[in-house]
Amino acid sequence: MENNERREDLIPVADRGQQINLVVNRPSEEGVTEIDLARVFRNMKKKLRIYLWVMLLCFTAGVCAALLLYQVNKKPLTVSSVVTLKYDVVKRNSDGQVISRTPVKDLTAPDGNELDLSQVTSSYVLQAAMDGLTLSQPVTLAELRDNVQIDRILTEDSRRKQEVASRMIDDKNNGAYTQVQNIDLTYINSFVVSLTNGFGQKKVALTDSELRLILDRVMAAYNEYLVATYADLKLPDNVMAAIDIQAQDIQESLDMLRTAVQDLYAYCENEPEAIRSYRSWHTGRSLNDLMAELQTARDVSVNYLYAYVYANDLVRDREALATSYQYQLRNLQTRLAVIEEKIATDQNILDNYKNDEIFVSMQESDSSRSTKTTTDYYNSLIIEQADNFNAAAKLEEQIADIKDKLEKLDASKTDTSLVIDPAKAEAELSSVIDICRRAYDQISEQFQEIIDSPSFTTYADHSVAQGESKGLFSAAKKIALGGFAGLFIACGFWFLSGIAPEFRLKKEDESIRKEVAE
Repeated sequence: MENNERREDLIPVADRGQQINLVVNRPSEEGVTEIDLARVFRNMKKKLRIYLWVMLLCFTAGVCAALLLYQVNKKPLTVSSVVTLKYDVVKRNSDGQVISRTPVKDLTAPDGNELDLSQVTSSYVLQAAMDGLTLSQPVTLAELRDNVQIDRILTEDSRRKQEVASRMIDDKNNGAYTQVQNIDLTYINSFVVSLTNGFGQKKVALTDSELRLILDRVMAAYNEYLVATYADLKLPDNVMAAIDIQAQDIQESLDMLRTAVQDLYAYCENEPEAIRSYRSWHTGRSLNDLMAELQTARDVSVNYLYAYVYANDLVRDREALATSYQYQLRNLQTRLAVIEEKIATDQNILDNYKNDEIFVSMQESDSSRSTKTTTDYYNSLIIEQADNFNAAAKLEEQIADIKDKLEKLDASKTDTSLVIDPAKAEAELSSVIDICRRAYDQISEQFQEIIDSPSFTTYADHSVAQGESKGLFSAAKKIALGGFAGLFIACGFWFLSGIAPEFRLKKEDESIRKEVAE
């Protein structure tokens, strides 16, 4: 009872004179907004026709924006072609004779020197490529040259060396730069030539097909340049045509004929088997067949007549022939004296020459050791000295031969037993010269056919120009994203237009509640 009384005392009792205010339709929570989605969708349905046009407009704007972005950021097309060298590298001795032929394995020219790849963009090659070509936009040779790039391909071993040197430089190794200087990089017998679209300061663009056509023509013109520069199919001079048996003595004519036949046969013999076995479309014969006929003429006719004439000392005018031999002897002796002087000079330099001393850093440590190496100048002196000795030996052999001939002429002056008429030998010599001249003409025609044949005019084989065309199909994804972005924005505006009346109703309800509250 006492607790109940205490609780009743705690309950406040309103005074009879106090006013009581009644609040009607007061929300249970403050700040809560209720949206009727049914009304929102009804509002959107009423504006469907208007916003269909708005969506179409936004879709078109998105596609156009994507196209404009693609056009601004579009990268120019680059077409590339892989060029593979296909020829034999010739190695010659000091006399210019071919020692060996090896298939090219690096960027060595057919004559054994380093191949100059800058000739790909030379005026000769580019002019030949653009000759007779009509393009949609005018392009100069200078603009074309600026857009051509040549990339050489390293061998696997050189590529690993370059990677090791690069890592050493990145690690700031003390011996890195010395190692880089000592690296000898070699390349394979292929390189890549690329042509980029967009020429001149205004970046005039050609079509993709025109770009590929230009690069293919440049590579074809470069192959023609290699053939014209390095095709070693020119025969020795036709000395046989210069032989005049009426103005020269029979021994002089035989010497010239014998040397000319030997040089011609040696030249044909040094050609690769592919050329010697090529069979003519006109005669059906190969160079091997013509060489066999030439060898038969040399062994049966030339050498026999040569031995017969010299064994019997057949001459027309001994005094005139002796004078000619003496002139040749003095000329050879003068040349030999010049060669011997060069030999003495080079030998003096070699005896007193000291190689440079360089420092080589070891890759696995920072320690270094000194070593001696031969320089290019020293190597060139060695080669030059060897050539000098070979030339001197050849001259001494010719001098000894002429001295023997002079001795035989002097001995035959007192020999009255030789009564052979040289007229018959001269008639046979004329017949032999005609045979050898016909053989030379046949071989010359064979070589001309070989030069003109497609099988022997490919020094550089190139692949078809390739490059990914970045047209509208490559930008389809960006165009589709632009269109969908436009549709998304239009749908957003449409939904906002449907939900906007709900916020107006909320403001009106609040204003009504304020009026009721007042």
